[in-house]
Amino acid sequence: MRITRVGLLAAAAALLLAPIAPTPASASGPVSAPAPQAKAVADRPDFQLPFPCDSTIELKTYRGHNPDDKKIDMYRQGMREGSPVLASADGYVHENFSPGGLEIRHGGGWFTTYMHMTGVAKAGTWVKRGDVVGYMGDVGSEGKPHLHYEQLYNPDSDQDADNQHIVNPVLQGRGPLVMDPDNPITMTSTNCGVSAGSSLFAASPDRSGVFQWSGNGTAWNKVGGAAGTLYAGGAGLFATNPTNGDLYKMNGPNNWSKVGGPGKTFAVTGNGLFGLSPDGNAVFQWSGNGTTWNKVGGAAGTLYAGGAGLFATNPTNGDLYKMNGPNNWSKVGGAGHQFTVAGDALYGLSPNSDAVFKWSGNGTTWLKVGGPASFIAGR
Repeated sequence: MRITRVGLLAAAAALLLAPIAPTPASASGPVSAPAPQAKAVADRPDFQLPFPCDSTIELKTYRGHNPDDKKIDMYRQGMREGSPVLASADGYVHENFSPGGLEIRHGGGWFTTYMHMTGVAKAGTWVKRGDVVGYMGDVGSEGKPHLHYEQLYNPDSDQDADNQHIVNPVLQGRGPLVMDPDNPITMTSTNCGVSAGSSLFAASPDRSGVFQWSGNGTAWNKVGGAAGTLYAGGAGLFATNPTNGDLYKMNGPNNWSKVGGPGKTFAVTGNGLFGLSPDGNAVFQWSGNGTTWNKVGGAAGTLYAGGAGLFATNPTNGDLYKMNGPNNWSKVGGAGHQFTVAGDALYGLSPNSDAVFKWSGNGTTWLKVGGPASFIAGR
């Protein structure tokens, strides 16, 4: 059942590459291209149980839910209040609501709802499957802590949360599940993604290993071997091979797969990975499968990425461009000493470093927000 909704945010993002034959440099920035097609109903995300890997979960439905039978109450065996609840697929937390709830937009018209939690992730947060989005609680419910979970679909819109309809869930390839209050289903979680801990990663001083902060004190867990440079964002964690520059994606602790060859630089925004070819002549976006990349822009100097999207400097004059879609870029500003993306905003340091500016979001208009600085950084 839907309860009082108390917040709604929206944001955007996307970005990487493999070496491809160079293309002529473009002084005016990238070109225009067709918009991506909407996902079909068959493209339901590979939803996992929203609990840590190998957890045994009992799925029930409250009698008061009948005759709907599509809402699930989940109980983790041996679970205490405060046990982590994980995102069951990649997405964007687009709203919080009461009691103890949030809804994640997964794309293609798909949404999931989680309720009765404490420590709920805030609207505006990009999450990967396995990221912690809250903790088991009994907020707004009676009885022992549990998670109320729903899968919803809106065939007409990837954004509209008002016209969704609840569907019988599919979890870990099983389903559609029809819940019976007298016959609970027991499943074991295969949600074994990146976030067994926090979303903070680091390479050791000698670069012989990649570590993930546990989220508690100074405890870190090794999740990978030698790495050159780390790139992280909504699309996940990526690292270059220090020997040959090949790029790898972390699928889980100590589980990495090659996604591309060397690049001049890479950048991650929201749920996309981008890269600049070794010669700087083209910008590419990782397709999300294997080592396939698609060209999305011409020559660039530097890439900047985050919740506000992907930005690139013109290598000839330093002007800054924003990617609106594959091979569709627009100028947003002139040259600067440095740029950074923080949340869903873009900032720049003037060429002589005497002022910090924020892009208005329209055209090439910027607003001064600070004085002199040697360096700016965002998150």
